Amino acid sequence: MASQIINIYNALDAVSVTVKGKTPKVYDLEELPESIHTAQLPCRLLLPVGNDNAGEGRDGEFIAIGTGITVNWTVKDLMLWKPSEQGRGLSDFAPVLVEYCGLYADAMRSFKCPYANRALESFSMMPGMYEYPVGSGNWYAGVMCYLQIKEHISG
Repeated sequence: MASQIINIYNALDAVSVTVKGKTPKVYDLEELPESIHTAQLPCRLLLPVGNDNAGEGRDGEFIAIGTGITVNWTVKDLMLWKPSEQGRGLSDFAPVLVEYCGLYADAMRSFKCPYANRALESFSMMPGMYEYPVGSGNWYAGVMCYLQIKEHISG
């Protein structure tokens, strides 16, 4: 059985989180935009790479003596709410970002097993200001979610 990481991303793409009557559009691996325009917000970006080395499956290990392995994937799901320069500042978007975190946590309860023999082991949510794309100087209020998913691959 081969890795199902693409199916895990597809399952995450199907997760919907609505905050303040808005459901961020999800951009999966094949749709990731080179840049974000205001009309695309809010949105979620399923990022396989980044400058923090957390968007990769770097922890694999064998199960006993055979060819079966487990891989601990770190999947990044970045929600961008609005450009940092819009609105009144922190008080304008902080409540929305905190509410989004609670709603995202609720959504993860049904994402516990995104695909057969794969399990969401943990997740974290970090409200903040995020630059997209990295090095562009374009900053957005948003929430970075890190999902730790364990995949068992039999051989």
